Amino acid sequence: MSSSDTNAPSIRAISIRGADWKHDKFNRNSPTANFVKWSKALEIHLSLLGLKFYAFGPLVRTPSDTAEPVAYQNWVANDDLTKAVILTALDETEYEGVDNAPSAAKLYALVKARAEGEGPVCMVTLIQEVL
Repeated sequence: MSSSDTNAPSIRAISIRGADWKHDKFNRNSPTANFVKWSKALEIHLSLLGLKFYAFGPLVRTPSDTAEPVAYQNWVANDDLTKAVILTALDETEYEGVDNAPSAAKLYALVKARAEGEGPVCMVTLIQEVL
């Protein structure tokens, strides 16, 4: 571990307070589900918290756990925080199959893939393909 990793790690831990999700929770089976709108709101919310790049990219480089252990632990904590924020923006019925995702980026990708495979987003995609 270098002194720069201890004193000024390449990844700093992000701490948030009062970051409650103020929009509708996403439920792909809801007749009013709008993944595109929900996703944009999530992106803005994560941006305000300094966490956007953990889910939306360009992805934050994962530091080496041996060369930069402090930065690595900060990255893990920030990614876990991002996953928690995403999960709080989902309806509980959406947790199955995504809540154990290994990273925030993978969690978001799973939610997106599921949403695009069903519900109103799928309908819009199919209509666009037909036209």
